[in-house]
Amino acid sequence: MSKKTKKTFSIAIDGPSGAGKSTVAKALAKKLGFIHVDTGAMYRSVGLYVYRKGILPDDREKVIPCLPDINIDTKYENGSQRIYLNGEDVSEAIRQNEISSYASKVSAIPEVRAFLLDLQRKTAEKYDVIMDGRDIGTVILPNADLKVFQTASAEARARRRYEELVAKGAEVSLDEITEQMIKRDYDDSHRENAPCVPADDAVIVDNSDMTIEENVDHIVGLVNERRKSKQKKTPYERVKKSLSGLFSFLYRLKVKGKENIPKGSGYMVCSNHIALFDPVMLAIAFPYQLHFMVKIESMKSAFGRMLSSLGCFGVKRGTADKTALRTAIGYIENGECLGVFPQGTRKPAVDPKETEPKTGISMIAYRTGCDVVPVFIKTKKRKLRIFSKTTVIIGKPIKNSELGICQGTAAEYKNAADKVFAEICALEEGEV
Repeated sequence: MSKKTKKTFSIAIDGPSGAGKSTVAKALAKKLGFIHVDTGAMYRSVGLYVYRKGILPDDREKVIPCLPDINIDTKYENGSQRIYLNGEDVSEAIRQNEISSYASKVSAIPEVRAFLLDLQRKTAEKYDVIMDGRDIGTVILPNADLKVFQTASAEARARRRYEELVAKGAEVSLDEITEQMIKRDYDDSHRENAPCVPADDAVIVDNSDMTIEENVDHIVGLVNERRKSKQKKTPYERVKKSLSGLFSFLYRLKVKGKENIPKGSGYMVCSNHIALFDPVMLAIAFPYQLHFMVKIESMKSAFGRMLSSLGCFGVKRGTADKTALRTAIGYIENGECLGVFPQGTRKPAVDPKETEPKTGISMIAYRTGCDVVPVFIKTKKRKLRIFSKTTVIIGKPIKNSELGICQGTAAEYKNAADKVFAEICALEEGEV
């Protein structure tokens, strides 16, 4: 198992029912020494719980209240993975045909997905993992190092399922299983929330004519290729590394409050803005790449291509730039981090009574549900000058629920932006 101190590697395997995702994922986990997170088993466990309660799986109003009473645990016993539901081993019970249908329907409920999402992502942050399901690469691990969409013809998948059930002594019909398979494919790929579709950067693997061994070996080859490319530093990492030493010397740069940085990504960093190099200061302070809004004129300059390669994007200042807003929201929804200066432009003054922060930060927070990390860049001089001792002070994250945005009204947006900026200014008391 890879600890967080070294770079972890994550594999997302998506695909329709019966494509052998779990079988291949388990074999890969054993061969590569990864942890296998069976997300399908988690949804099946929720489905089983709902089934036993006599609740219809698509009855959202009755399913949601059940969630706090559900405890799902994974254990490795005698060389195999076992799934426990509230202390009961349900590894076999969740594989029943009826429970498969329940799993598909409860997984379409947003609150069920949110219930399991946090556990799944935290595991990927700590260890090398393989996750299989129907929306791993598109929703759960959008930044996975390797995304595989594993599929096979409906006939091939139905035949495999038929042979598996017959071997267990079940009396089933191949035609009936094929019909169920086709219907579930349609339901899973057309549902409104997290449909079963390939991620844009997924590798399609059709295993209709592959053995399990051939399937596993093929993906191992893909893993080796991605690992080699992952070792190469991105432009962002190269620039950050080269500037860290320089800025530490020129500005005697110090970072306080690193313990407040959220584990994982998908949050927004909001800071005061006193000088041109503020984005660099924040990039050095945070372990994850930050994507910054920069004025559109900069993106059209000679440095535009370089800025774009570093994840920056343009915004038309003084206007309601919907394109920039969609871009910012897209980064957050993809699990990445956004860097924003609520003041809108460089201003040495940071008195919350004299500054009216832009409400774009509130719109982004409302649309994505992300938390906000307040940051104050403090220097002994009013402007950031060379050899002026500088401290980046990172505050505790402001939970999205604390922003008070319920309906998305202009008044709520303004109050939330004022709250964030007040939190930023409150950090000024930190020592330089």
